[in-house]
Amino acid sequence: VGMGLCASSGESFGTEAERERDRQLQKELQRQNQAQEEIHKLLLLGAGQSGKSTLFKQMIALFGTGFSEGERESYRPIIFGNVINSMQTLIEQAEVFAETDQKYTLDSKLKDDKEEIENARSDDQLDEKIAGHVERLWADRAIKMTFDRRAEFQLNESAAYYFDKVQELGDPDYVPSEQDLLRSRSRTTGVIENNFTIDGNHFQMFDVGGQRSERKKWIHCFEKVSCVLFVAAISAYNQRLFEDNSTNRLVEALDLFEEVANSRWFQHTSIVLFLNKRDIFMEKIKATPITVCPALERYTGPASDYEETTEYIIDVFLEKNTTDKTIHPHLTCATDKNNVNLVFDSVKETVMKKSLEAAGLTQY
Repeated sequence: VGMGLCASSGESFGTEAERERDRQLQKELQRQNQAQEEIHKLLLLGAGQSGKSTLFKQMIALFGTGFSEGERESYRPIIFGNVINSMQTLIEQAEVFAETDQKYTLDSKLKDDKEEIENARSDDQLDEKIAGHVERLWADRAIKMTFDRRAEFQLNESAAYYFDKVQELGDPDYVPSEQDLLRSRSRTTGVIENNFTIDGNHFQMFDVGGQRSERKKWIHCFEKVSCVLFVAAISAYNQRLFEDNSTNRLVEALDLFEEVANSRWFQHTSIVLFLNKRDIFMEKIKATPITVCPALERYTGPASDYEETTEYIIDVFLEKNTTDKTIHPHLTCATDKNNVNLVFDSVKETVMKKSLEAAGLTQY
């Protein structure tokens, strides 16, 4: 009987209360979709050790929730591992160089220090004793000379920064500063996500591993990306890859940039190019010309002129773009808060302009 009544009144879609619930559900889904549309998705891409993760951490420090003392403290083991591994690498390389040149032989008085560090594990606690070993080894001429040849092997770029303050790191009450944390190096595996709001605009940023084995994990991040931030270490022009000791790092970055810039995934996506580690580059060109990099060997300008060399490198990157989209290049130093703040202002403008275009609110 009830069914007959229901059918005869024509209400085959449930009661008024159920229809109202359905309307509310539809409204909520629409609201969620709209909220998702309003989030600007930023994807950090680039080869390994380009400084993507440092940039990511800098963004959290600048625009996110920052780093609490507890979070900063959690970086201690990473920093300690960086210090121990870096000194072990220098000892090992000094021995390799000493086979053909006695100048690279460590002072015999450092025998105990050397053995202690060689036997240390990267997850050991960096106490005052280990800090003393590191400090004495860092003062050794052979270690310094080996460090000067660091482009010939793989060494953490923050090694000298940490060695110079190793006594502070060895203090039992040591809590990493923001700068210590920014300079720490741990390989990114998978995808790390963070959200932040700037001037009422919501951004979602993804940092993905840059080593070759990690790149296949990028693909699922490509949907509805507002902007790709491509990071390349401009200072890596005379270095080789961590995962392939025969490939020049800048050559790899250029090949990867070409792939990203011309990818069908990013046909309608803004791309911002961050030529990172400009501070290291500025120092490096004083002694090593950029023409040592196969991709830059045609450069004929002044060898140690920062403006000329960077302008040339920017052109080499931009030439890789065969689409009609504009790529916005910036010279950056991810550990420099002011520089990143300034550059991100421009990124924000690029993203907002793109979003206005998509909404048909601008003629550009």
